Amino acid sequence: MSKVVVPFPKGQKLRTPIAQFFRIGDSHVKFGEMHASGHLPLSRVVFDAGRLKRQNSLATQLKSEGVEITIDTGAAELSSHARFGTFVKHAPWLEEVPQKPLDPSDFDNSAIERMAEMAIKLGADRILAPTHFLGDRNFGEWLSVDANSCANLRRTLDRLGGKHIRIDYPVMQTVQGLIDADSRKALVETLSNLPIDALWMRLSGLGKEPGPQKIRTLVRMLGGLHNLGNPVILDYCSGLNAEAAEAFGVSSGAAGGILELDQFSARDWHKPPEERDPDAKFGRPRIVQVPGLGRGFRAHEFELLARARGGRKLLLQSEFVSAPSIDEMVRTRKQIQALHVSRSQEALQGVPDLNRAGHFLSKTVATAERRAKDISFLKPTEAQAKAAEVDLESLLRRTRTHAETIGKVADALEKLHEERGTDSPRARACDLNIAEPSLLSDQR
Repeated sequence: MSKVVVPFPKGQKLRTPIAQFFRIGDSHVKFGEMHASGHLPLSRVVFDAGRLKRQNSLATQLKSEGVEITIDTGAAELSSHARFGTFVKHAPWLEEVPQKPLDPSDFDNSAIERMAEMAIKLGADRILAPTHFLGDRNFGEWLSVDANSCANLRRTLDRLGGKHIRIDYPVMQTVQGLIDADSRKALVETLSNLPIDALWMRLSGLGKEPGPQKIRTLVRMLGGLHNLGNPVILDYCSGLNAEAAEAFGVSSGAAGGILELDQFSARDWHKPPEERDPDAKFGRPRIVQVPGLGRGFRAHEFELLARARGGRKLLLQSEFVSAPSIDEMVRTRKQIQALHVSRSQEALQGVPDLNRAGHFLSKTVATAERRAKDISFLKPTEAQAKAAEVDLESLLRRTRTHAETIGKVADALEKLHEERGTDSPRARACDLNIAEPSLLSDQR
């Protein structure tokens, strides 16, 4: 009689998939070009409802190719004094362009039904529940309103034929607001009764660059949400903050744009927008993100550092991407950052779960710390700085400060890794939810 040997599961090297959601902001043309040319493999994208009229053709293309489509209703921005007059006012579920921020009465059965119809018409696979910033000073009871809207949205989708569409729940709060045990308890109790698939954590105050206390707080706070049993997505987040949460297993993935929509700040959420100074220069500054470093520089600062002795190798090359010249790095900065995000996540996903935190510390963080120190030693000349119109003293001070901060981040995460161990509970994976491809209709 032959023996049957059953392998013991503990010996298996489990690799939990990591979910990468790309938010399609104003850079939809670049996303489309990169995806069409095979330079950026996309599996999940998020479209803002307020941008769908301009981005309908890209959504149609991606949907037909089996990319998972998520729709953000823009409900939070539409209820913000500072944001309601921006692109979100063009969301197709609105009956008319709002003249003031939306309040709880605007999220009635009729509004929820229009959201559901929008998602079904677009062939969406996920929709973000219409939730709001929980620290809103103008209205402090959004949690109960949003919970009712979420439950109503599930019933309405099911009734209208959208049972396949998953509802993910955005939690928008400050980092400090979720440290408070009572606030977190009330949130968890409310969410535990809702028909949702995943939590999306959009945290004001997290910022782009990691800090030692901030990143420890983030990992610990996210770990406290695992009892809900839902996947956890860090929204409006990228870089080392997102990678740390994924490596330590406290998040299932991240959502963010490329050099946009990658941080959330609600500091002015309750304030009316300031009138633009007609004499002020218009347009966003060109930021060049240094892949794997955890920070970026304004284009003219980046060029100055790159032209210093030893600067090209430090600033143009990384483990996953490289640029042939300084001008090319600046010109294609969004494409290079997109590739870095995609490839670095693929690399982390290839590491077994039990080794991910250690791998992140010994490879990603150690490399970032070493490069940050080397960059802080770069010495552009005063003549070069003057020609580039750069405050050299300020720039060098910032590079030194960043190098010191990354060193402290490394120490903080090493200590946290010792505390947590290798077998700490991990967030549940966020499975793909691909519905049958369908042609997206023209927006009204």
